[in-house]
Amino acid sequence: MILVGKVSWKGLAAGFSVLSMVFPQLELAAQSALFPGNCKVIEIDRPGFYDEAGSTYVLTRDIYAEKSAFFLGKDITLDLNGHTITFADGKYDSLENGGFEDGLEGWDLTEAPGAELLETRKTRPFIGEKLLGLKKGDQIVSSYMELPYANRSYYAICGITGHVFRDMQGDLNNEMKISLLVEDERGEVVEVWTDYGSEPIMSSPVFNRSPRLGGGFVVAHLQGLPAGKYRIRIKAETACLVDEIGIFPAFDVGIGIVGKTHPKGHYDHLYENKHAAFYDYTANFRHGIPLPGIPQASGRGTVTIKNGTIKSGSRAVMSWGIQSTADEVQVILDQVTIINQGINATAVDVPQARISRCRFEVSNPQLIHRHGSQHYAVDLRGTAASTVAYSEFRGGQGCLVFKGAKSSVHHNTFVNQQRVTNHYSIMAMGDSSLIFENDIAPETGSGIEIFRHKGIEIFNNRIRITASPPTTEYGKEEFSTAAIRIADYGDKPGSPTGAYGNKVYNNTIEVIGRAFPEYPEYTPMAWAVFYSASAGDNLIMGNRITVDHKTPSSQSEAAAFYIGGGLTGYGGEFRGNQVFSNVPAAWIGSRYGGTINTRLAFNHFVNTSGSTMQPFRMGWKSCQTCYAKNVTFIGNSFEQMEFGIDQTDQPHTYQRLMPLTLLWKGDPVNKPSIRVKHVNGDILVKGQFNEEAFWQTELLLESSDHPDKPRTKGFWISAGRERRWVSAATDQPITFGMKD
Repeated sequence: MILVGKVSWKGLAAGFSVLSMVFPQLELAAQSALFPGNCKVIEIDRPGFYDEAGSTYVLTRDIYAEKSAFFLGKDITLDLNGHTITFADGKYDSLENGGFEDGLEGWDLTEAPGAELLETRKTRPFIGEKLLGLKKGDQIVSSYMELPYANRSYYAICGITGHVFRDMQGDLNNEMKISLLVEDERGEVVEVWTDYGSEPIMSSPVFNRSPRLGGGFVVAHLQGLPAGKYRIRIKAETACLVDEIGIFPAFDVGIGIVGKTHPKGHYDHLYENKHAAFYDYTANFRHGIPLPGIPQASGRGTVTIKNGTIKSGSRAVMSWGIQSTADEVQVILDQVTIINQGINATAVDVPQARISRCRFEVSNPQLIHRHGSQHYAVDLRGTAASTVAYSEFRGGQGCLVFKGAKSSVHHNTFVNQQRVTNHYSIMAMGDSSLIFENDIAPETGSGIEIFRHKGIEIFNNRIRITASPPTTEYGKEEFSTAAIRIADYGDKPGSPTGAYGNKVYNNTIEVIGRAFPEYPEYTPMAWAVFYSASAGDNLIMGNRITVDHKTPSSQSEAAAFYIGGGLTGYGGEFRGNQVFSNVPAAWIGSRYGGTINTRLAFNHFVNTSGSTMQPFRMGWKSCQTCYAKNVTFIGNSFEQMEFGIDQTDQPHTYQRLMPLTLLWKGDPVNKPSIRVKHVNGDILVKGQFNEEAFWQTELLLESSDHPDKPRTKGFWISAGRERRWVSAATDQPITFGMKD
């Protein structure tokens, strides 16, 4: 939690115990600084602005800063020399019971006759074990908090769960709404007008506002206030559920690299995903010019930071360990640990980086809103390539997002603590990038997502995911976790925003399904590959997948392949995978949507349930478009079960083919003709060996066009005078022309 109580962010962080990677070189205390012979070495022992190009700045002691600590120019090195930079280390006060973990202590509910203390497990998950239900018109008032520093940014915040989508009857205007007001020690409402680059607008109070879909926070940006005592008043404009209320420092950084400042921060800016940076360090809000003395980096260059720790000294809102707005500057991080805490807390937010042997710990139990691809533990938001290697990520709402083409992410450990939708351990948004040799084991949440991008290769990773407990957004319907997801949301074939040309191969994936009977309206779902792309084909090949559903039932789902990209375009190729599963291995045309032109070829499926089972599911009867069209099965093999489809009575179309490969080892000049005959003697195919004495075809075993026709068991194959009976179980290639 944000505030002192029975549940704390510290407690959440204590769960970091999975797949710990130990790098001896990360033991920094005894290290000495190493300097190139031709650089200028400057020792520093306090926060400040450092920008002498070509220099190496070396810390000589631990640094503590009440606000932001360092601002750097380009083409320098900052050697932390085994020391720690602690930013936002002021005496910031906060509500002792802003999350209602201690009941109603410290709250004035005189004007809230409808207020009711509730348990999150019985209402809506958010943070901690308790929240407060309010009726329309209720007003609650907090105890006072001390804001110790004048003329700096704070955020007053109120968590609000929002409604489940279905409860809004399809209309987002029916969302929960509150007004958030800040009062001074005289009990008067504080009105704050803030310059964001045009004319000043009121940033506090905030009236009649709702969260975005999925819940989050309503916030009011405070700045320019004198130090003193302040409190929060929340008015329920509709019936609502509120939690995690307080006033916190905002916009602090451990290390800043400024191209231009991004002086945004109004609730509307955050709602619209506008990037915010260095608000308190802005002199000209219209043009993003920083305060005098702060270095302004432009053009290409590098900043190297190494050998130490950067951490936040307090819980905050919108804070960063390292932040850069210098678009062409590459940040190089080596052997750096970054620890941050708070709502929308981020370890690194830079355009591009080269990261090696680092550790990122982020305690960020919720986001202001979950929409968009930002506020991960590490945000690499530029278009240039980045490299992230031999590092460890623990916590955060998503661990890493990168957007640069031809990036490389390898030999890392990811332990996501995802509690909001679509914030994967890795969000892959850079075309032609490589993700390999990573260990991905979310504490909660999903593995890797490719969203509307192309040419990405994911290989040789080890991924373990488990079905998620209910989230704030999904507590009354189904919610998926996935080791790997490829998505473009039904994009048109060939669309420039489509997801295609991606390859997922040689990964080891473990999926654990489970039910949560204490939440009877919730359906947890877990998949190895969640496929919802249609603009072009992607290849899922040679992966080893284990699915272990602990409690198979209609109230929980799991499978290796969950396929539903829509009924136009392409549906992906799943080739040469090994799947060990105690539930049907693939759901083709699923709850999420139908599929078309999906091909499952040469996979090996093993039934581990110990009972009779069909390997495939097809269709979802509650959705008219959730069926399979033009699906091909070819060359798949089965263990402890036979080919079969548990299908709905929707208009599915599919065919099952048998590959046939023949070799000729006889006279190379006089190669005989080939005939394939049905068991009834009808000739189905005629052929001829090619110059390499090779012939290949595909034979139809069964088809949805003839559902009542018995499956073909096999075929007679003739080559010259030789005749063989072959079936789907026959070893291939089949050789003719061998002498006895």
